[in-house]
Amino acid sequence: MLYRIILACGFITQYLDINYMDNINQLLLVAGTHGNELSGIYLNKLIKDRLYSADRSTFSTTSVIANPKAVEQNVRYIETDLNRLFSSVNEDLSSDSAEHAVAQRFVDQHVGSEQQLIVDLHNTTSNMGATLILLSNDSFYQKMGSYVKQRMPDANILFEDRKPWDEQPYLCTAGKYGVMIEVGAQAHGSLRFETLTLMKQMLTAVLDYVEKQNLKQIKELKDYSAFFYVEEVNVPLDKDGMRIATVHPKICGRDFEVVKQGEPLLATFFGYDVSWEREQDIYPHFINESAYAKANVAMALADKRLVSVS
Repeated sequence: MLYRIILACGFITQYLDINYMDNINQLLLVAGTHGNELSGIYLNKLIKDRLYSADRSTFSTTSVIANPKAVEQNVRYIETDLNRLFSSVNEDLSSDSAEHAVAQRFVDQHVGSEQQLIVDLHNTTSNMGATLILLSNDSFYQKMGSYVKQRMPDANILFEDRKPWDEQPYLCTAGKYGVMIEVGAQAHGSLRFETLTLMKQMLTAVLDYVEKQNLKQIKELKDYSAFFYVEEVNVPLDKDGMRIATVHPKICGRDFEVVKQGEPLLATFFGYDVSWEREQDIYPHFINESAYAKANVAMALADKRLVSVS
């Protein structure tokens, strides 16, 4: 029997046991959640033009553009960030903003069966390579991280599971299962061959994992190191709301590289540095992401842990 899979991202937290969960039977692939992140948008085009196959024997894939008007205008969003509107706890989809209407329409039209997986495709201006973002730390996602890491040893696996699933604001959590693929560095509104290739490679690994999991063909997986979100670092401002520091040049472009106690994170305009003060090693990422400038976010921080899947 041929099943359908829908790629995007979901919003419900619960424990999943990969040995007992039902097969994923729908996969929704979502591009254009941010209208100026072109790798996913052009991967969607490749799928439509039959130049990339996202189907597998146990499911078929539906590929959609989440925010068409933002894509047409080559902007991140029209009025507000679509990828922050899907928390069932904190957000009201009845708001009259353009993106709230898009979010409600997306849920109504595309969020389907309980066995649907949403894969949401993103670019970043940060030098993060190919990063798989997992919003739950249960067995299904842990093993997905291991499988992807074995296929792509240089890939980064980032867990952002600090909130329950239904409190996560991301599009990929609009259903029961979801992940994000983030590739960079790539300027927003531009397209690079290398980042599109990375996105195709990581998506292929995710699709193959789901196929093998459906067929109960997941063989021995290895324990692996992954990153776990800790906090954001904001740029300090003066009384006029102007920045008084920048990301320190020693860590610019060095996403997921270790920073130890006493090493700098920010360089102020007054000649002194803001350094990491805690004993635990920390790993900056989303460093200098241009889309976060409005919120004065300099970077996110993660710790590094061993994920055991054996």
